[in-house]
Amino acid sequence: QEQKLATAFHRNHPMTGEGGVVDEEFRLKYVFDRSSTTATVFLGLTLECAQCHDHKFDPLSQKNFYSMAAFFNNVRELGMTGDDGDYGPMLLLPSSEQKQKIDSIDHLTEQLQSDLTEIAEQKDKLTKYLDQLSGKNPVAVPQPVGYFPVERISSAKDAKGNSYRTIDRNPKTRISSEPQLVDGIKGKALHFDDGYETLALEEIGQFEMNEPFTASVWVKPDVDQKIQTIMATSGAKNDFWRGWEFYLDSTNHPAVKLINSRPHNMVHTKSLKNIPKDEWSHVAFTYDGGGTAANIEIYVNGQSVVTNTLYDRLYKSIKTVGGGAHQLTNRPIQLGKSYRAFTGEFGIYKGAVDEIYVFHQDLTPLEIGQLYAQTASEKVNYEELPEKAKITHVLKRQHQQCQKKQQQLRDLVQQRMEVVSDVREIMVMEEELQPRPMFLLARGAYDAPAEQVQPGTPESILQFPDDLRRDRLGLAKWLFSEENPLTARVTVNRYWQLIFGRGLVDTPHDFGFQGSLPSHPELLDWLAVTFQESGWDVKSLMKTMVMSGTYRQASVQDENQVKDDPDNVWLARGPSHRLPAEIIRDNALAASGLLVDKIGGASVKPYQPEGLWIEKGNFSHVLLRYQEDEGDSLYRRSLYTFVKRTSPHPAMVAFDAPNRDVCTVKRENTNTPLQALVLLNDPQFVEAARVMGQRLLAEGGETTNEKINYGFRLATGRKPTTKETDILQGLFTEAKERFASSPTQADSLLAIGEYPIDPQLNETESAAWALVASTLLNHDEFYTKR
Repeated sequence: QEQKLATAFHRNHPMTGEGGVVDEEFRLKYVFDRSSTTATVFLGLTLECAQCHDHKFDPLSQKNFYSMAAFFNNVRELGMTGDDGDYGPMLLLPSSEQKQKIDSIDHLTEQLQSDLTEIAEQKDKLTKYLDQLSGKNPVAVPQPVGYFPVERISSAKDAKGNSYRTIDRNPKTRISSEPQLVDGIKGKALHFDDGYETLALEEIGQFEMNEPFTASVWVKPDVDQKIQTIMATSGAKNDFWRGWEFYLDSTNHPAVKLINSRPHNMVHTKSLKNIPKDEWSHVAFTYDGGGTAANIEIYVNGQSVVTNTLYDRLYKSIKTVGGGAHQLTNRPIQLGKSYRAFTGEFGIYKGAVDEIYVFHQDLTPLEIGQLYAQTASEKVNYEELPEKAKITHVLKRQHQQCQKKQQQLRDLVQQRMEVVSDVREIMVMEEELQPRPMFLLARGAYDAPAEQVQPGTPESILQFPDDLRRDRLGLAKWLFSEENPLTARVTVNRYWQLIFGRGLVDTPHDFGFQGSLPSHPELLDWLAVTFQESGWDVKSLMKTMVMSGTYRQASVQDENQVKDDPDNVWLARGPSHRLPAEIIRDNALAASGLLVDKIGGASVKPYQPEGLWIEKGNFSHVLLRYQEDEGDSLYRRSLYTFVKRTSPHPAMVAFDAPNRDVCTVKRENTNTPLQALVLLNDPQFVEAARVMGQRLLAEGGETTNEKINYGFRLATGRKPTTKETDILQGLFTEAKERFASSPTQADSLLAIGEYPIDPQLNETESAAWALVASTLLNHDEFYTKR
């Protein structure tokens, strides 16, 4: 898949087209969504209206929209699917013992690096070695673990008798599709053309982060303006990324990545020199096992080139893994296309390759030069080589003390990796080292970048202070500044809405000109200022609200109040509104005694109709099938219910729980027949009713009246009236008679749900009380705040 856009505003940034989200439009949608969500949540503004043009009602310009988005445009991440679990960037959380070990290893590493620097600077002691390089005899290139001259394509058969195609009659190579043999830099070369052609080199590319290795190849690219994988072992997202990559960026600069996990646990460096298309170039890189970008050298046509470090934080294994069990796999080196098909950027290489070498050593500059000369029909004049290159060769190949210390360094890298592999990590956000520019998009079109904008906030709200950094921390300080007129008001209004069912401003998402005016502006101001002065203490704010005389009023209403103020805008009575979906479920579990009061822990999956996720479809394999939990996990608070962003729990959707794909600060509050069906028939509520019925039998008292009184208080918080008691007594008597004459109906009812039946209780009475409990759980005072 070619990149949709190749404009300068996104082509050369490290997370665009280089293992991140290739489609710039796709990436920017997340950036804009974050910006709009921030404006909605903290400022109560419809900032998204200014994406294509200046806001029609509020003093928000299109430039304001993109300036605000610029704060989020520089976040280093790839985005998540349901397959990922925790996903980077990650922050290490070592224990004191682990930190002590890491610090000790780092200290020894610094000492060894200092020793190596000191050896390299003692040039007088290296003279006898350097003199040996002044002759005309070429240095010997070490033996490669893989050499592929690419001279012929032939057929072979595997152990099962299946045919496959190879190069150079090497059974450890496999060719897919039909690349052509063309004239190469030396003899023939392999030409990739259509994106389906690949060459796999088996059993030679599995290196660890403390192991030195080198990759070298002649390339003749047909195109530029696209990411092209020269050779790589790294995997796609679901293969845990790990491995290494040698590729050409969108302007044909050779680049190298050593990867444990994108985008946070990797080394990424790029040549400042690019190579031409339609010409043969020799490209190579060496890695000495030191674990940092400084340990990588990139070469073009036998010469070391200046590189730019784009990211330098590798602390775990780069050995390839695959499958859900994280098992090590000897993933082949692949040429022609990368493994990272998940992103839509396949890394397709179009062009020719020849003379492929892989070494399990880091070649010196002299050896790389000799390797280049072997196929370029040139001779290396060692007397003209830079002194630094010759010193590097001497230290790596002839200086025993230096070689010993280099091995000690690699051993320390291995030790550090082993310690860190057991360290806990937590997901965080991280800024790019090289800021990604943000451009105003003409008419909001993703392929029409106009002027570049800097991170900034709407001046009509509050000028962004000069002493604040223009990053997300600076934005947070601006949002919570004492001078910001919106953040505190918007927040207290949302908490007021939570307990009263309606905000002092009835449009919590819009405090602009098209929003509602506050019903009690002085009260809103007082609450906002008090909230700020308390240090943004939410618990204190909520205590103030619920202990107020306004909140503690009875919700009983007379005819005049209903006529004059049907929505209770003027707060002449206590709040009355249908409870949120999560609280309705939690109330049913609490009334039955099923609610598990454990705090914290993983998300849980309660009962849900079978096959619902498959019907909706999803590219995530983990989220393809809903797997119900067992035991206590079925009865955790709804706060812990796993929410699939586009498919929340259906019972909660019936009670107006929204999808999570857009920011929602005010839910709809409806009253529909479907909600009654959920309370009557959903397995969670039927199970809660039957367990509540058993609870009434076991704990409710001796008489029927006592049990009804107990159950009514569990469900509504008050005692029943005489009429209500009579109705429930009649229901119990009728149900008991029906279940006595039809025991199979009782058995069917009591079999719903996982919670075990108490064998000591009478089944007929248990089923009858289950119907009484179900009726109580359908009482309007059960699911309504009064």
